[in-house]
Amino acid sequence: MTRRGLRKTLKAIAAVLGVAAALTVVAALIIQFRIRIANDWQQYAPLPEARAAGMGDSIIVFAPHCDDETLGCGGMLSMAAANGARARVALITNGDGYRIGVARAFGTIKVTPAMCIRYAYQRQRETLAALSELGVPATSVTFLGYPDRGIAALWNDYWGTDRLYVSESTRSDRSPYSNSYTPRARYCGESLISDIESLIRRDEPTDVYIPHPSDNHPDHYATYCFVTAAIAQLGSERGGLASRIRMHTYLVHRGDWPVPRGDHANEPLAPPHALARGDTKWYALPLAPETTSAKRTAITRYKTQMAIERGFLMSFVRRNEVFGDLPVRTVASVADGTHRVDGRPDDWHGIPPVVVDPVGDYVVAGMNKGGDVRAIYLCRDKRCLYVRVDCVGRLSKRITYTVNLRGLAESKTDDHCSIRVKPPRRCWPAGTTWAYRKNVLEIAVPAARFDPGGTLFVQALTRLARVTVDDSGWHEVAGGGKRQEH
Repeated sequence: MTRRGLRKTLKAIAAVLGVAAALTVVAALIIQFRIRIANDWQQYAPLPEARAAGMGDSIIVFAPHCDDETLGCGGMLSMAAANGARARVALITNGDGYRIGVARAFGTIKVTPAMCIRYAYQRQRETLAALSELGVPATSVTFLGYPDRGIAALWNDYWGTDRLYVSESTRSDRSPYSNSYTPRARYCGESLISDIESLIRRDEPTDVYIPHPSDNHPDHYATYCFVTAAIAQLGSERGGLASRIRMHTYLVHRGDWPVPRGDHANEPLAPPHALARGDTKWYALPLAPETTSAKRTAITRYKTQMAIERGFLMSFVRRNEVFGDLPVRTVASVADGTHRVDGRPDDWHGIPPVVVDPVGDYVVAGMNKGGDVRAIYLCRDKRCLYVRVDCVGRLSKRITYTVNLRGLAESKTDDHCSIRVKPPRRCWPAGTTWAYRKNVLEIAVPAARFDPGGTLFVQALTRLARVTVDDSGWHEVAGGGKRQEH
């Protein structure tokens, strides 16, 4: 081929690629527009009214960062205090990993661990000021002091005391804060779950509020995991404390939600459209004008955050708050020899999903339906725990499918199992039994890895190269169940 011919060929390829890129951008914008419109309309959908806390109730709100408790639960806390309920707010982290905020607060681009710690103390003071506006005294606020942006790592990789997580912001593997619930708390999952259990035993709450497992922020969905796991661990203790606790979830981060952005105090707040169609039962708590006003004032006490993301924070000043109750599904028991790992859903007849995941609620997922998770199913016989993941479209060879399982037995040991599949042939770890067909992926894990009576957590994650297509979030599943006959 001549040089001139090569130039013409390259120009033709560039033109084709340019058209393809333009079409991709247009498709992404259309999907994003549809998501925004759906969320806009969802706010007018009626929701059942949430029960307001009153005399005799005891509440604990677990917040991943300083401000989440006010954004998600500020109105509820104000009403609870006015109605005579006891309320405690437990901050999992002090927000020391928000490097943009640290840099702005100190007027520098060189952020040091000492600055992060000073910034965290400032965020603590802002929390106390905000909660004071809501009627929650400083004596009812507990700072646990765990690493900001590291809670998911404690859940996934740093469980035992033999391997501690080192905070990227403070460069410490223990809490450097003088007012942490456990002085010098070690940065590992065992330490965090122990602190949460201790708080729950001490306060004996009737109601616990935690982030929703489909919250996008890793610290948020990991907080859900740790608190639900702690309550499950307490379930075996005498007195039945765990069985009396009512669990509620709140949402802070989910795509471009809440919509519209900004201070719209007279507008209703509703869950995102896709989440409203899932298995969460959502409720609205109406707020009186004076309660909404108190919440607005409380949010403004977070001066370090208002300076950076005022529009987002003020989006939570509405005439109501929303809370979701999640069902805890059960792993179904099946007769030995009745289940085959072949990618066909036939032998799952009569077994309900343990997770119903929102679909089409992200641009990347909307453009890669083979990675958009629709549901997760679990069942077991004496030999294996079987996992089935259904996607919206056919599974794609460009996408890696990951199923994460974590078991927590009554012995308080933990077991984490991660299986990655890259159709049509690759799977890690080697030797895993798996199969897929059309939009269904099936995996078998030796049943002995998990206590049949223990709590199990499951997550499905899909990725296109390094881009996350979909993440179901971790969900709690009860260990035992009635036998399903086929």
